Amino acid sequence: MPVTVADARPATLRRTVPVVGTLNPYEDVTLAPKVGGRVLRVFKDVGDRVGPGEPLMELDEAEFRLTVEQARPAFEAELRKLKLTALPANDAVFEKHLPNVDAVREARANLKLAESDLERTQKAVDGGVGSRDVFDSVVNRVAVAQVRVQVAETETRVTLANARRLKAALEDAERRLADTRLTAPAPDEWAMWLKELGPTTTPLKYAVAQKMVSAGEMVQSTPVTNCYRLVIDHILKLGAAIPEKYAPDVTLGQAVEIRVEAHPGKVFAGIVARISPTTDAGNRTFGVVIGVRNGDGRLKAGGFATAEIVLRSDTITTVPADALVQFAGVNKVFVVNGDRARAVEVTIGTRDKDWVEVGGLPAGAKVITSGQSQLVDGSVIRVR
Repeated sequence: MPVTVADARPATLRRTVPVVGTLNPYEDVTLAPKVGGRVLRVFKDVGDRVGPGEPLMELDEAEFRLTVEQARPAFEAELRKLKLTALPANDAVFEKHLPNVDAVREARANLKLAESDLERTQKAVDGGVGSRDVFDSVVNRVAVAQVRVQVAETETRVTLANARRLKAALEDAERRLADTRLTAPAPDEWAMWLKELGPTTTPLKYAVAQKMVSAGEMVQSTPVTNCYRLVIDHILKLGAAIPEKYAPDVTLGQAVEIRVEAHPGKVFAGIVARISPTTDAGNRTFGVVIGVRNGDGRLKAGGFATAEIVLRSDTITTVPADALVQFAGVNKVFVVNGDRARAVEVTIGTRDKDWVEVGGLPAGAKVITSGQSQLVDGSVIRVR
């Protein structure tokens, strides 16, 4: 039987898992002020970049500043009564300071004087020259002085409690004054993402996705008036679902190639940043989050993307597609064995337009590519 032959060739094949999904921003936050008032100034508009802590807008602060100016003198007056420049850290520290307070010091000095008078009167009475009435009067003065010490100490502790209350009121007023400026927040996980994905080409900044307020408008804290929507798009997160059969192969840190329609032919780099520990019982898939570098801002948050998770590279054996013979669910090829054809059963892997991955066939074998439909194992052949 005349036949044509070709070599079974080795090839390197990348094993990948194709996924699709939406490119989500690393962070997407909607901001509202903590206090209400009239918008005095707005600093950022749609498309602007703003770093953590930078102001977005400012409310009229006149009323809030007046509250601070009223609260501070009242607090400072209580500190002066206590002869303090700042509140003590705790009660134990204040108890050591207690004798320095004027009212307490005066009461204790009167008590000490009364006790000295009592000691002298006691000696006079014991010597037979003192009056019993005078002695009783001095004893009463000592008792009164002791009570006055207790009252002075109690009133001082009450003054401390009032000072703490006024300090809390002052801090609340100062906080509300600071809240008249709406600023961009700082995400807690940014350092962790940078560690996983490496440095981006631009520093951390939010992009203003929506501005919902203008100068002169009144905003409220209850119910809240949303004013800005910010996104972080230096790094995007592509969420995807993967069939559970790939669970042993997908690991953290694997490289991912991302493609979008807006940039045909361009491949964007990413890595597997998160893997869900559970499988969805409904569709038998598990979720992954792919981190995508976007320092140059070419990718748009919310866009559709296709991706391939690169699992590994394998060395495989390939044969021309024409060499494969399939019958009754059995895949085989015929190889040249001298002047005869030998049938070899093979397993099928990846298919391409011109070749098929086969298992069970050594590389370098010569496979028959034509005339094999009329061959059986052991047929005499003639290579054309």
